Amino acid sequence: MIVIKGTVTAAVASVLALSSTMATADRGNKYEFSLQVPYLYDESIDFDGGASVKVNSDAGFGFSAGYNYSDNVNLRGSFTWNSTSYDAARVLDDGNNTVETFGGVFDSFSASLVGDYYFLEGPFTPFVSANLGWTAVDSNIAAGPPNSVCWWDPWWGYICDAYQPTYGEDSLSYGIGAGVRFDISQRHFIRAGYYERWVDVDNAIDDPAFGTLSVEFGFMY
Repeated sequence: MIVIKGTVTAAVASVLALSSTMATADRGNKYEFSLQVPYLYDESIDFDGGASVKVNSDAGFGFSAGYNYSDNVNLRGSFTWNSTSYDAARVLDDGNNTVETFGGVFDSFSASLVGDYYFLEGPFTPFVSANLGWTAVDSNIAAGPPNSVCWWDPWWGYICDAYQPTYGEDSLSYGIGAGVRFDISQRHFIRAGYYERWVDVDNAIDDPAFGTLSVEFGFMY
């Protein structure tokens, strides 16, 4: 085990030393855009009254757009979507505190302002980041009977449609992250990192922390 740890440490040190001798990445004063594949890890949430939810792991999608103020500092907006299954338990107010279990799929959207700091000016660099934003969750659990709405359309005439109100919540979210970035060329890059995001969920005993592994493919201009 000691030999393996020593080998990994030496390999990381060699990569960092090599990166420090490489030419600068020339990403400063450039805008960037990337497509993201965020993988959300499972998380359990305990609520007031004994209710609980286990969010299952799943992949989502997203994009980010930002500006590199220098080779070391980047500020970007990140937007991600996930549709994730969950297993939950609710406590019935029946005098016996009967626990009822159920499952479903919820949809979530997060918009965050992310600041990245790159330790090296070369094409390959580790980084740390912090984020602050907003997360919206739709439980897809009915909050009332279906409603219908009708209107006159200029192309299709008189149309009626139905929609189902559902329980949802908008919450403040914040977090930190770390990872590596590799500028493949002066215009293209790959960024991979692990991010921990806390969401201020109403009635939760503690703010749940959602871990996400994100891989991005982007370009600069």
